[in-house]
Amino acid sequence: MFKLNHHIILVLIAIFNLLACTKNVNDYYTENKKPSIFPDYTDVVIPPNIAPLNFTVLEKGSRYHIEISSENGGRIIIEQSSPKICIPLRKWHKLLMENKSKTLNIDVYVKKESWVKYTSIRDSIVSENLDNHLVYRLINPVIVLWYKMGIYQRNLENFEEKAIYENKSEKDGCVNCHMFCKNNPDKMSLHFRQAYSGTVILNGDSLKKINTKTEKTIAAAAYPSWHPDGDIIAYSANQINQDFVSDYTKTSNVWDQVSDIVLYDVKRNLIFSDPKISTTSRENLPTWSPDGKWMYFISAPEVSEALNNQINCQYDLLRIAFDPNTYTFGEVDTILTSRQTGLSITFPLISPDGQYIVFAMTDIGYFTIYHRISDLYIMDLQTFEYRKLDINSTSNESYHSWSSNGRWLCFTSKRTDNIHSLPYFSYFDLNGNTHKPFVMPQEDPEFYNTFMKNYNRPELVTGEVKVNAIEMRDIVYGDPQSVIYEDNPSSLK
Repeated sequence: MFKLNHHIILVLIAIFNLLACTKNVNDYYTENKKPSIFPDYTDVVIPPNIAPLNFTVLEKGSRYHIEISSENGGRIIIEQSSPKICIPLRKWHKLLMENKSKTLNIDVYVKKESWVKYTSIRDSIVSENLDNHLVYRLINPVIVLWYKMGIYQRNLENFEEKAIYENKSEKDGCVNCHMFCKNNPDKMSLHFRQAYSGTVILNGDSLKKINTKTEKTIAAAAYPSWHPDGDIIAYSANQINQDFVSDYTKTSNVWDQVSDIVLYDVKRNLIFSDPKISTTSRENLPTWSPDGKWMYFISAPEVSEALNNQINCQYDLLRIAFDPNTYTFGEVDTILTSRQTGLSITFPLISPDGQYIVFAMTDIGYFTIYHRISDLYIMDLQTFEYRKLDINSTSNESYHSWSSNGRWLCFTSKRTDNIHSLPYFSYFDLNGNTHKPFVMPQEDPEFYNTFMKNYNRPELVTGEVKVNAIEMRDIVYGDPQSVIYEDNPSSLK
């Protein structure tokens, strides 16, 4: 009898809580300002498939009443004593899908001596989806703890995160430089240094590890870019150095002694290059135009004996024509120089429609993750006019990626605390304008207050990478397959 009464009491409590959470607040006064919330999800543009934008209300009170609504469908109502607002997943997705191209209203009431209603938060829901997965490296921001890292993927439609690889299984070696072919999760390149070094290539159902260092290349392949046809990958081959510096705007400086660009034929397992992209200058960070006819890259002068030249070099933005039918290159074009900008150009990446190229600029070098001074710029490839994007903050903005539909930019920013790089998303409209970015939502709205790692090189992909951490570990443990250097790749076509 006691157990029955106990269950009845629990059911009554649940019903009471449900009714309490669906009532309206009628007796309140208004505060003529928007509520302070963290993360800042006010006045942002969001895709209809994004996970709930859970947030914490920073206004003090004893109870919190939240109403989320739009033109179509019902309201989501949450009332509780905690300021941490966690939005029901299914109701959130239903509301957004029914209100594409409409306004999302978030009304916040806080119970102080009496209820206070703040000015409504109004976000815009666009019709274009964001690619539903993000792949990134997580690494400690403190240099001496660099060896604890991994490659992870996050489902952006919910809060599920999975490890693709964690280096705790391979003697703390460095894992980095992941890249995909046209946002395709089935075509990935992933590089390993130090312990069990090599490059892992996922190509459909094939997963293999290769050694890209040959007698005719200066180093193993590092920073990759898949040609849009999926048959070749351009890599930079870098002899990398790292120095600690006294400049407070940097924690360290990464620079190359030498660097060239090489190409890897995925089907034939061979490496080739061209004297125009493997000069005494330091060619680096290749990236392809969507039609595959141009390879863009950055280049700095060769290292001289002067320390100033080694560390304080600046990079120009170049491109070279490429014929994928003959594997031959044209002439190098100079697109933008550091002499013109006064800054070093790095991480170029072209929009899927081929109209724009977004790149970062910093004071020196190309490795911006440790720099305070780093901003994102955009160039129209029809006019070659460039401008600073308005999504920048006073802190570090760095590596970025495009969504497959070209309507979203993901980039890292340290704007929260000037220490940790977090992934942000910005809507890129048809007129080439970016909109106020928002940080990747988390199930716990206070996640970023305690999370102590950097998100590095976030790559948007259209689905889940179907390789788990155990499969990847087994491949990494194995011996790499040697590649062949081909002096005359055009003979193969």
